[in-house]
Amino acid sequence: MIIDVHAHTSNRLLRNLHVATATTLDLKKLAKEFGVSKIVLMATYFPFKGTGVYNADLLNRINGSALFLPFGSLDAMNNLPSGLSELGRLVELDLLSGLKLYPGYQDFDLAGKQLDALYKMASAYNLPVAIHSGELHHCCPKNETGLRSCLANSGRCPIDELGYLSHPSSIAGVVRKFPAVNFILSHLSNPFFEELRQVMRECPNVYTDISGQFLSESEESTAEYKTLISGEIKKFLDLPEGTSRLMFGTDFPIQSYNDSIELVESLGLSANEKKMVYFKNAARLLGLKEA
Repeated sequence: MIIDVHAHTSNRLLRNLHVATATTLDLKKLAKEFGVSKIVLMATYFPFKGTGVYNADLLNRINGSALFLPFGSLDAMNNLPSGLSELGRLVELDLLSGLKLYPGYQDFDLAGKQLDALYKMASAYNLPVAIHSGELHHCCPKNETGLRSCLANSGRCPIDELGYLSHPSSIAGVVRKFPAVNFILSHLSNPFFEELRQVMRECPNVYTDISGQFLSESEESTAEYKTLISGEIKKFLDLPEGTSRLMFGTDFPIQSYNDSIELVESLGLSANEKKMVYFKNAARLLGLKEA
């Protein structure tokens, strides 16, 4: 049994990834192949590019399938009041399993008072809050002249200046401010592993996942780099309650299920510890029954 706590879906044809498509049908087939019982799908809001898979669109794609657990999101940079209102309605209708924020891909203060309503909502409904943490990747391609499409006048992407927002040390403030909320700092905060480990030492309400460590079937996914990542994951397991706060994730279609499972299997875990990472930790965090 596996719960994937971090995945995405797309109806577009994909380029330079290990799969050409990432539709919900594709994910259903992969779930059957790899024994995945639940997949958390993230709504996405990338205002600098003007794209994303917004809440309504994500829910339409899921179409009530029990396989998928949607995490809602919003454009906190441009449409915060309407975004909070929409999330409130969806949460009251019990349509969301968690919330997701994208600091760096959006320019906003995670710990600002204007977002207190979101964290209070998460606390009231016992919803985890996932936060993109670690390195930012350009959400906007270069055009034919080599300029970034989101800021063609200068050719420089705004997120080049916003990377600090997704560092664990920048996220720590809101984690401390809302100790009753469970936060998932996604992607092991790669490459800021030790920075995240320090936050987790101080804050028992912080979890992480192994998703998106590299681009599968690319020059990134070498045996040497996988060994490095495995070593970093083992250091997370050595933290207080570390085995209880690490979860399986893919960031599909970025990282494949094969590669993600290979990472877990490289850790030398006991059978019970594997169950915790693959399933039990996420089930507890998401309020699911443990099979």
